Amino acid sequence: MINELIRNIIYYSEVALAKPFYAIVPVLIALVAGAGFILSMPRNYHSEALLLMEFQQIPSTLVSPTVSNDRLQFIEQRVLSRNNLLELADKYDLFPGLRNALPKNNFAGIVRNHITLQIEMTDGADQVARSATVRVGFKYGDPALTAPIVSDLVSRIVDENKRLRTARASETATFLNREMDGLARRFREREAAWTGYIEENKEAHPSRMPTILIELQAKEQELATFERTIVALNEEIRLLEAQLRMGVEQASDANRLHSQIAALEADLAAKSLVYSDAHPQVRAMRQRFEELQSRIAVASPVAAAEMPTAEEIKNLPAEFILVAERIANIKPRQEQTVNQRNELAGRINRLREIISRAPEVEAQIQANEAEKLSLQRSMDEMQAKLDTALLGERLEERQAMQQIDIVEQPEIPTGPSGPRRLYLALAVCVAAGAAGLAGIYAAHLFDGSIRGTFDLAQALAGQTLVVIPRWTPERRRVTAYWRARGNAGPAET
Repeated sequence: MINELIRNIIYYSEVALAKPFYAIVPVLIALVAGAGFILSMPRNYHSEALLLMEFQQIPSTLVSPTVSNDRLQFIEQRVLSRNNLLELADKYDLFPGLRNALPKNNFAGIVRNHITLQIEMTDGADQVARSATVRVGFKYGDPALTAPIVSDLVSRIVDENKRLRTARASETATFLNREMDGLARRFREREAAWTGYIEENKEAHPSRMPTILIELQAKEQELATFERTIVALNEEIRLLEAQLRMGVEQASDANRLHSQIAALEADLAAKSLVYSDAHPQVRAMRQRFEELQSRIAVASPVAAAEMPTAEEIKNLPAEFILVAERIANIKPRQEQTVNQRNELAGRINRLREIISRAPEVEAQIQANEAEKLSLQRSMDEMQAKLDTALLGERLEERQAMQQIDIVEQPEIPTGPSGPRRLYLALAVCVAAGAAGLAGIYAAHLFDGSIRGTFDLAQALAGQTLVVIPRWTPERRRVTAYWRARGNAGPAET
């Protein structure tokens, strides 16, 4: 293997010495092209600034924390938007030859390619990072413009961060304020419903149950007293009415007629002892007796069940008139007592209904109280969040500039940022050497001669080659010539 490599090196060296044109021309072409490329490349100068950015300070208990990476990407998109890039190019007169020759999108892309923006999260992952380092750089052919442009970009990032932070804080406060108003409105609506329910069911409120039970017991006792009073009044009225009816019966016309007949009979018996039956007095008495009997026959007795009228009572004796007056005085008391008994029974039924509804009302009141406590707790928590958000909004408005620290200010570069011409020259030399080797190899490819014994295997393609030692082709040609002339030539040795 080593001998084969040495033979190849020796062979290609002989080719290079034999045909130097194939090696020198590619080397010269590569060197000239590389030198022209190096000299034609623009020399860019790079300036950069280092920022330390603190993220959202609003507590995560208020709202979900803003994703840091997303926020930085949003700032990057706003700062490096097409309008901002075109405004930056117009402000500093960047690439004057390309500004009118290219469309705005392509020209803005060129300006964007010269800006570097590197973001690194610190203190945790993207979702919980507290800060980040941001490197802002710009490369351009004029070193005097790089530092002002980087300062301009830094100012734009600071302003955009301020606007974004204050906007996020204001959005948070507005959102929490809206939620607080919604909770307060719901609390007022529910409080009105709770108050209306308590007002409608105030009699069945659990706090009144002991009083209602005591009242129910007293009303039941009072009802029993009224029942006994009514029974006594009814009995008294019944007795008085019976007595009055008996008095009416005694004072009726039939009774008076019977009394007159009895008196007439007694008088007639007395007269009969003195006078004869034909005596005019006896005859008149008998005629009177017959008239009374006829009147008794046609008189209608008073029914025992009927009460006498006022006219009939006036014709009664004094004791029965007193009985009628007692009945007239007792009946209003009876009616009043019955009305009171009915009202008392209605009140007792109402109290029993209230007591039966008390468990349901108590359960509903407890549910309302639980809901009230829950809403009140939510309102207190939301109010605390709102107060914190408002405080955060004020802090963001006053301290927004202090949340970005410019660690490294941009400086005017003193030398080009790259590529380094020395490295490019070395690369061109390497490329020229490779081109020379390629030329030597091309010369070998176009040359069909055999380099040595190591190429015979491929050239013979399986045939046998006999090697004659000390072969002198010139002497052979001379001998062949003399033989053709027919003259003997010098003998071969």
